[in-house]
Amino acid sequence: MIHTIDDLIHKISTYESGMDLNRVPSWPSLRFSNTGRRGEKKEFEISLFSLEKTLIDIKNNFSEFEVISNYIEKQWRDAFSNYLTDPVVNALSTVQTLPLYSVVHKVLCAVNNIAYVEKQMPLTETYLNNTIAFLNRQVHNYTASISFHEITTEIDSKGTGENIIYYGAPGTGKSFAIDQKTGPHNSIRTVFHPETQYSDFVGCIKPSMGDDGIEYSFRKGPFTEVLIRAMNDPEQHYYLIIEEINRAPAAAVFGELFQLLDRNADGRSSYTIDINDKDLLQIFNTELSGKFPDNKLFIPSNLSIYATMNSSDQAVMPLDTAFKRRWKFNYIPINFSNSPEGSFEIIAMDKEHRISWSDFAQSVNRILSAEAIPEDRHLGPWFVTTEEIASPESSEKTLTGKVLMYLWDDVLRHTERTVLFHPDIRTFGSLVEHYSRKAVIFSDRFQNQLQEKLIAVLPGETEGITGE
Repeated sequence: MIHTIDDLIHKISTYESGMDLNRVPSWPSLRFSNTGRRGEKKEFEISLFSLEKTLIDIKNNFSEFEVISNYIEKQWRDAFSNYLTDPVVNALSTVQTLPLYSVVHKVLCAVNNIAYVEKQMPLTETYLNNTIAFLNRQVHNYTASISFHEITTEIDSKGTGENIIYYGAPGTGKSFAIDQKTGPHNSIRTVFHPETQYSDFVGCIKPSMGDDGIEYSFRKGPFTEVLIRAMNDPEQHYYLIIEEINRAPAAAVFGELFQLLDRNADGRSSYTIDINDKDLLQIFNTELSGKFPDNKLFIPSNLSIYATMNSSDQAVMPLDTAFKRRWKFNYIPINFSNSPEGSFEIIAMDKEHRISWSDFAQSVNRILSAEAIPEDRHLGPWFVTTEEIASPESSEKTLTGKVLMYLWDDVLRHTERTVLFHPDIRTFGSLVEHYSRKAVIFSDRFQNQLQEKLIAVLPGETEGITGE
């Protein structure tokens, strides 16, 4: 008879299968593998919370799963993708369909004491109910048996959480720097804008159409979503990524969560706050049973918050001093040692020339520096992408519709535009019109700056120019 997780694992160990399934020590999770037939075996984890949720999803859509109980990869991949509500498990199911099917199959057989036959799942509502009840008891027993101190100690031992804002000129690679430290499997990304509110960030009650008409349910925001994932998976470090944090009133968006940004040496929140929102509390009680004793909310040490900031944006809002104090700031300098390859065609010195994006941008930046225009308004190497300057057609659109517009409307908005542009050009529309008819659009000063970098365009060569 199966009474505990150890009993479950012992029973499953007797099954003939090329895929392993073991318990994760000190935490209610299972570690499982693929077959390794295409190379080295890879291991994955699923918490008992997520496994229970997966079985509930199967039960709620029983008619869809009952007809495909024997394993056919495409059918199960599609069913998992369509009906699993846990985003982490859903993502895993699309690339590790058989291993996840195998976990469900083995646990179902072990709990119900049924003979295990590879890829032939005995799927009935009774077996599902028994297995869901078993997992629910294990989760309840586990969370009831450990103290608040033990919970937070376990979570905080998995890494040091931190709050970092990456800032610099547009196109320096702030988001890229964050991507090098995170991955889609352990991060949630959101973008702030002037209308972003606390309810968008944390979550709120929203209407949706159900079978019986309009239904109201709590829709989790990115903060709540990543917090739940981090608390349920303490072996993995998670990241909340906020793009353009200063385009919204950040302190107001964080609201009372502001207090949680103070962290101790282990990376856990130094303080806790009361969970006063009843709907939010219900979500936490459902998905994080027992993990916030006394309804005290904190950020665990395995959850970091990374943000990007570009102060050159006209829509930016200054960060509150007290808010800024709770962040580390990481400056990303302008560095053209790695930049997209491609070129622009321009008229300079009364002739048609070609100039590489790198040379063009660095020449612009030298003019801006000479005019004491702050570096956060300069052009970073990745202000344009390789695709945007890969052909003459795309380069022309990028130059006029992106680069020149940024320089005209944002960088030189409160500065004499003749430092870069021809004095006869008074409007942006005139600038584009001059460029389209191959007239000079740049100032003599800027043309002289470009002179050594220009490459003459020979007759008939234009159509063949792509990236360099």
